[in-house]
Amino acid sequence: MERLTGKNVVVTRYEEEGERFPALLQAKGARVIRVPMIGIAPPEDWGPVDRAINDIGNYDWIIFTSANGVKYFLERIREQGKQIRSVLANTRVAAVGIKTAKALERHGIQVDFIPGEFRAEGLIEGFKNMGATHGKILIPRAEKGREILPEELTRLGFHVDIVTVYRVVRPSVDPRPLKEMLQKGEIDVITFTSGSCVRNFIETLGKEEYKILLKDVRIACISPVTADVVRSFGLEVHIVPERYTVEDLVEAMEVYYDKGYI
Repeated sequence: MERLTGKNVVVTRYEEEGERFPALLQAKGARVIRVPMIGIAPPEDWGPVDRAINDIGNYDWIIFTSANGVKYFLERIREQGKQIRSVLANTRVAAVGIKTAKALERHGIQVDFIPGEFRAEGLIEGFKNMGATHGKILIPRAEKGREILPEELTRLGFHVDIVTVYRVVRPSVDPRPLKEMLQKGEIDVITFTSGSCVRNFIETLGKEEYKILLKDVRIACISPVTADVVRSFGLEVHIVPERYTVEDLVEAMEVYYDKGYI
């Protein structure tokens, strides 16, 4: 029997990018309850992105920290009537995480560096090990992102430009069905794949109620960074995979229940 059979699992991931995650959970026997906690919107101003694309030859590195960053940056290149591979041909590319790297490779973009640890700290350590301490770096990302990467790269001696290629917005969600299921003890696991998902989820439940509603629920996070956001709200994190992909998150959930936790 699949380890997740009969488990009710909440997926808070953005629906467009989250199709594979529910499918993986369902294949393991879980019942998936979709409560998307983030949506994606374009930047308010494409000007900085367009200028960066036109100036791409002056960058030594372009660093992608998410598959969404890849998607919306490359789409903007196309909208300018340019060839993606031609634009990026002479700029080295780094990707944080396998999913991000695969998104680039699908467009024929060679990835020059993927850190062993799939987060900003791993990339910074990798640049230090390479002895890379100067040059110009472009980071296309969400409007709000972790500042540790640009800050540490600047300390290493790089000039870093950040451009917003998408915004994370909070969708309108009726919390009543979810609250009712939590009150009845019908939710086994809530999964989070980003800090934004966590914060919006807490706001949706209500800051006066969330601790009571979640006291008997297992929380699974895709990475230590996301887990830290959960803990900042005074909640316990039960499941974090060693590698930060949805495939590994599902496997970590199976291992958790295989050990006899209920």
